[in-house]
Amino acid sequence: MDEKLTLQIQEWLNTPTDDRNIAVGAELMLKLNRNRVLYQNVISKGCRMMGKVEYELKKYLRLRLDNKTIADVVRMQTEIVPRVEETIAHFTERVAPESEYSGKRADHDELPAEIQQLWDGNFDRYTKIKALFEELKAMEKQQPCDRYEKLKLLHEADKAYREALTKYDSYVKERNSPEDVDDKEDNFPIKSEEQPLDPAELATQIGNARKYISEGKGKLKKLIEEGNETKADALRAKIVERARIIQQAGAPISDDTLAELSELGINL
Repeated sequence: MDEKLTLQIQEWLNTPTDDRNIAVGAELMLKLNRNRVLYQNVISKGCRMMGKVEYELKKYLRLRLDNKTIADVVRMQTEIVPRVEETIAHFTERVAPESEYSGKRADHDELPAEIQQLWDGNFDRYTKIKALFEELKAMEKQQPCDRYEKLKLLHEADKAYREALTKYDSYVKERNSPEDVDDKEDNFPIKSEEQPLDPAELATQIGNARKYISEGKGKLKKLIEEGNETKADALRAKIVERARIIQQAGAPISDDTLAELSELGINL
């Protein structure tokens, strides 16, 4: 790519409108689009065609600054458009038009706020994708360089949508969360007295234990209200285990927490 030509385009565009040489702009435009009819029209009408020359030069400059050729743009379209069609089809299939809640994970309401937002934000991303896609369809007969900016925006929007959906679908809740009291194994990391933890690891375990107890209280209360004593007993045992970790580390448990646990059948 001729870098000198790119610099000449930038220099012309950076020149104040009243100081621009329309003939020079027309020559730069001709080198880019080879449209001699348009060139002659500009030369004959002079500064009245300033806006058209500016538009054409800016259009090609974006390509050159991104190191793209017309062939690259054509290739972009053949790659991006089918992928976006897949995205639109996926959204339509997964999200029923009558309900914005269709397609969510079963545990959506239990996920961290930032993970829930990935799903909610994809509605806005999809709206942007659909609008750009329709705009591109309407530009079908225009030159590749005219469609480049829309293709670029469409690619970025589709990429953001896919990345958000992948992160949302693949998110795994912390293993020390009390969401599932039926787990056969509780892989909470505990080290024996023969393998003492360093202060940083100990602080992490205490923090995790406090979080587990805080979340577990609400879950346990619900199980008790439902009369599910089997799961309630299993969760009580796990909460006690966390409480012992805190106590053995010499960390305090507030009187309010102790009182709440006592009401749930846990006496420490």
